[in-house]
Formats: sequence, structure tokens, C-alpha cells
Amino acid sequence: MTPVPQAAPLSADCIADSAGGLTFDVTAVGSAAEAHLVLRHREGDEEVTLPLTPATTGRLRAALPSSVPLPEGHWDAYASVRDEHPDRLVPGAMEVHPSASRVPYETRGGNLSVECRHEGTPLRVTPLEATF
Repeated sequence: MTPVPQAAPLSADCIADSAGGLTFDVTAVGSAAEAHLVLRHREGDEEVTLPLTPATTGRLRAALPSSVPLPEGHWDAYASVRDEHPDRLVPGAMEVHPSASRVPYETRGGNLSVECRHEGTPLRVTPLEATF
């Protein structure tokens, strides 16, 4: 039996601005006719779907303006460009403004997520454990 080659995971570069806006640049080839980015609230049933539009060759862009409300918590990032089933995104380069309220990060599993916190809410930082 010949193994079926797995497609490379989709990656996204992110920019988080000081006003609360997020931009995702997804590295993807193929048609963007029905492509979209999905943010799923990890602690709830909420989902935000954003259209992915051509940005540059091999790149699709989704923008989440600060005017779109997101409840506090962690949001897992997915993209649907190859078929209707969204694939988990992995992080690429991240540019995060120090006062950003929506912060993209890499999970322990190597996936892309966004932490949303409202003004005055402290950042939840998990200390790194030393492995010797």
C-alpha cells in the first residue's frame, strides 16, 4: 500500500495592532474563491468567519478589524482553502504591538491561536518549565 502524501500545514503570518485589529496572511496555493479563515472560541461555541482574499502570489489575507467584538479567551485559528473542511493553522512570523488586546501565539501543539483580553485584563503568562 502506497502512503498518501500529506499536504503541508497552512501557516499564517500575523500582525496585531494597538487598536485591536488583526491581520492574517495565509500561505496557500490554489483558488481563493471560497477561502475563509475561522476563529473558534476554545471555551465556548462562538465562531468568527473571515473571507480570505488574494494578497500576493501564494498568499491570502484576512483582516479582523477592531470593530468586530471577540469575547475574552482563547481562539483557535483555522483556514479553509483546499476544501470545505477548515485546517488548523500553524504560526508564521508574528508582529505584535505591545498594547495589543488580541495577541496571536503558538500553542504547545504548534498551532496558531489568539488570546483576546479586554482593557485592564492582565496577560496570562505561563512560566516555561526547565527540562534538564
